[in-house]
Amino acid sequence: MPRNGFVLFLAVLTSLPLIQPALGATHPETPQFSDLQALIDSAEPYSTIWVAPGTYAGPIRVWKPLSLKAMGEVVIDGRGLGDVVVIASDDVRFEGFKVVNSFPDVAFEPAGIKVVNSRNVTIAGVRTERVIHSVYVVNSSRVTVMGSSLSSFPERSVNDRGHGVYLWYSRDVEVVGNAIEFVKDGVYSDHSYGVLVRGNAISRSRYGVHLMYSGKHVIERNEVRRNLVGMALMYSCGLEVRDNSVTENRGLAVSEGIFVRESCDVLIEVNRIVGNGVGLNVVNSPYPREGSVVVRGNVIAFNNVGVRFEVWASATFERNDLVENAHQVSILAVSTSALWRGNFWSDRGLQIGERHLVVSSIEDLLDRWPELWAFAYGPGYVALKMARALTELRPSVKAIDESPSRAPNVLNAVPTPRSTLWLLASIALTFSPLAAIVAVRRR
Repeated sequence: MPRNGFVLFLAVLTSLPLIQPALGATHPETPQFSDLQALIDSAEPYSTIWVAPGTYAGPIRVWKPLSLKAMGEVVIDGRGLGDVVVIASDDVRFEGFKVVNSFPDVAFEPAGIKVVNSRNVTIAGVRTERVIHSVYVVNSSRVTVMGSSLSSFPERSVNDRGHGVYLWYSRDVEVVGNAIEFVKDGVYSDHSYGVLVRGNAISRSRYGVHLMYSGKHVIERNEVRRNLVGMALMYSCGLEVRDNSVTENRGLAVSEGIFVRESCDVLIEVNRIVGNGVGLNVVNSPYPREGSVVVRGNVIAFNNVGVRFEVWASATFERNDLVENAHQVSILAVSTSALWRGNFWSDRGLQIGERHLVVSSIEDLLDRWPELWAFAYGPGYVALKMARALTELRPSVKAIDESPSRAPNVLNAVPTPRSTLWLLASIALTFSPLAAIVAVRRR
């Protein structure tokens, strides 16, 4: 080998350890790039880009039909500069990425992933952290957000965070199988139509699902837990809310499982509404009044207030189980025209023939002076509630169920081995102290 060629060979060998691995890669037979935006810009439309593990500098913009798929741990860091990823093209799939660090000011509405004026977009298996809105869909259609883990800024108050999935003037959107927590609203839909919200777990936020001026939404099989409000359905029509678990949604200013305001053609069916401040609150609905609100086959249990009506309300309640709510029905409305039939009431204290009248003089006081709720579980309240049958107070009738169910409609009344153990334990805990007292007295 000539001397000059040998020197060149040694120089190449010694420089190999200094070559940095490529940050981005297409499928193995395509060239490698060190810049993710350059990788996107140079790709052929409708091709698939396989992105190698590493941390990529954002913001990036997907402006042509592409599939971007992460190969392992791939982080796109927006460095606080604005939107981290912007999708501005039809026919895009964005899968498997971790998206972090949008611009941190909520007033500018930056997003981890923003979809703008696009169709046929799928966002799958992504994870967002420290972004304002996790996924922001603007004036787009046929968008799917699925199998992702979405959060904002956990340390901030809810009003200083962004939404998990934010829909603005969009159509035919599916939000399926996501875990959403520490955001403002889990799914916020504004002027959007034809939306499916299914199988999501939404927690530790303000509203789990929040609709404003929207229509034709199906909200089903979600677990909405430990928010301030589980679902706020406002100024919207054509809503189907079914088979959701809405539990332990409580706050100081608001504390509701499902809140319906000025909405129409609402079906709330076979949900479990348990352990909230107010289980179901219906306000000035249906609006317009020729619409309907139907509440059917739900378990409404262990809430401070089971069902509340405010301003004006009309609804049909069929075959629900209202179980051990501290206040079964509260009416804070000028007029209501609720129809009750076939519901199971755990406290059928006043029944005339086959009808069940929902009345309580103590609850009348709470309706008139809500500040008395601060004493609702104190000894005085319990004593008054036990003695109310002996008082001369004439309570108002909150509801009349013309054909109450004698057994739960939804809850399984057949004891299971576990429930039997609880029954035995409760009997033991109840009678053991009594037996001890009797034994001491006999001595």
